[in-house]
Amino acid sequence: MPISDYISRIRAKIGNDLLILTGTSAVIINHSNEVLLQLRSDLDIWTLLGGYLDPGEDLADGIIREVREEAGITVVPERIVAVLSGRDHFHTYDNGHQVAIINICFRCQPLDDRAPQPNDDESVDVRYFPPDQLPDNTFPWHRTLIEKALGDKVTAYFRPPSI
Repeated sequence: MPISDYISRIRAKIGNDLLILTGTSAVIINHSNEVLLQLRSDLDIWTLLGGYLDPGEDLADGIIREVREEAGITVVPERIVAVLSGRDHFHTYDNGHQVAIINICFRCQPLDDRAPQPNDDESVDVRYFPPDQLPDNTFPWHRTLIEKALGDKVTAYFRPPSI
């Protein structure tokens, strides 16, 4: 998907300078306890589904929208898995745009058994995997989020502060 009008307007003013954005991601677990991943067209790696919030958009509504845009399915967020930020969440896109991402990751379940499919140009493929058979080129941080989502702990993970 192209960047939103909101981000385009900011980029017109700041160019490639660092921009702090709030994003959501989803660990989507189906009734067979499999996890949905997307093979990203820009990075050629398997990742969780997700994206940036639009101005005024609720976090849960944002992840529902992103999953629908990327995989054509509807999910229900169950709980927050993690809240992540910091240097590990800086990214520079191929066009030079720099972002610092605050990511809120949800554990979600699909509303029906409809098969996910790439629904935009962000994904080459989307499919479910057993958690112990994730592709080798799964984004490392996303492996951690999957582990946290499948665990019994219901509190959100965050990196302890460096005091």
